[in-house]
Amino acid sequence: MRRAALAFTFLLLAATARAQETTPANPPAPAAVPIIRTTLDPKEGAVVGQHIALYVDVMFPGDMPRPPRVAIPDMPGAQVMRFETQATTMRETIDGADYVGQRFEFAVFPRRSGPLAIPPAAVTLLDRDGDVTGTQTGQSVQETIVAPEGIDAKDVVVATDTLTLEQSWKPEPGTALHVGDALVRTITRTATDVPALAMRDLAFPAPDGVRVYVDAPASQDQSNRGTITGKRIDRVTYVFEKAGTFDLPAVDQPWWNLADKQAETATGKGATATVKAGPAPTTMPGTPAASTPVRPLIWATIAALAILVVLALATVWKWRAQAPHRRAEQALSEPAAFHALTHAGDSGDAAAIYKALATWRARLPACWPAPPDASALEMALFAGGPAWTKAMAKTYLMSLRQYRAAALARPRDSAPAPLPPLNPLGKPSNEFAPS
Repeated sequence: MRRAALAFTFLLLAATARAQETTPANPPAPAAVPIIRTTLDPKEGAVVGQHIALYVDVMFPGDMPRPPRVAIPDMPGAQVMRFETQATTMRETIDGADYVGQRFEFAVFPRRSGPLAIPPAAVTLLDRDGDVTGTQTGQSVQETIVAPEGIDAKDVVVATDTLTLEQSWKPEPGTALHVGDALVRTITRTATDVPALAMRDLAFPAPDGVRVYVDAPASQDQSNRGTITGKRIDRVTYVFEKAGTFDLPAVDQPWWNLADKQAETATGKGATATVKAGPAPTTMPGTPAASTPVRPLIWATIAALAILVVLALATVWKWRAQAPHRRAEQALSEPAAFHALTHAGDSGDAAAIYKALATWRARLPACWPAPPDASALEMALFAGGPAWTKAMAKTYLMSLRQYRAAALARPRDSAPAPLPPLNPLGKPSNEFAPS
């Protein structure tokens, strides 16, 4: 009996020693659960198109292993953008305990009036090595959006404290123009607290006899201490196909003045261009008279050769002089725009596809029928529809290729079909990556 007790005691001590060997002396502490706060500025009274600052604070008790990743899910009726790539580090005392964390800022631009529900922020927690340790969600917030008086809220509304519109022409419209010449019109819009992607597309109608080529808009946004100054540059080329006097319409940018609480309009004045027929062909010198009656055939041959040389030189000079114009027309042609559209379609990026699609639509010949509907793309970008995927981009691009092949095969005298209106640009990714 005594031997059995000793054997049992020995086995118990051996098991305890093995357990101590396999159990770490300092087991890792569970990851701290952060406090997530979501706030809006302004909290109420925002109008359609106004920049609403959405702040997401992620606070860790004691220590923050690594800045988390924060994303705002898509929401119907609004665009969500990110201005800063770096978040702001914060330190606070909450209920007597020290907390450290970061504030992430998003920009929300409501596109319709009524209640706007902003979904909870999705927070991905990381350890010191950058590996995912868990996920948390913030709180949903809501604000009521008001339609500004005097502005059509069905279009893209720009609401800001300051907006300017500057315009330039090259050459000036009063310059002597001939058939085949072109005018380049550049419009630059600058707005405070509104990025270029949130500005509306401009319409450039033109009278019969004027071909319009619209470039893809250029964005030159600048950030200064968290304040965005959006700058969008639109460039359009008018090519005159016949002689006459042409009135090029003004361009208007309606906007809501947040400071004065009233609707205003920034205008780029129209212009009148007078186009003359092409210059008359150069009159070549006549055949010189023979100096002696015995050699008329020789002098006639010399004169003919001189005329041929002059004509050849004039042709070469004209071809070289028109080379920049030919290159410009090629760059502004429908095939070049469609090539850019196919390149954007291969990437699958909805915003890039929409930009390229708008440019290509503007360059379609008037005799072509209306292109395939882009409602799925527009819903994905601006109305909270299903997310745009590469498969959807591939399918839509295939339909555009089929449409273009059929349009190219149509007779040239087919009846023209109006193009559908263009909508604003898409939106970028809404996720912060840690530094």
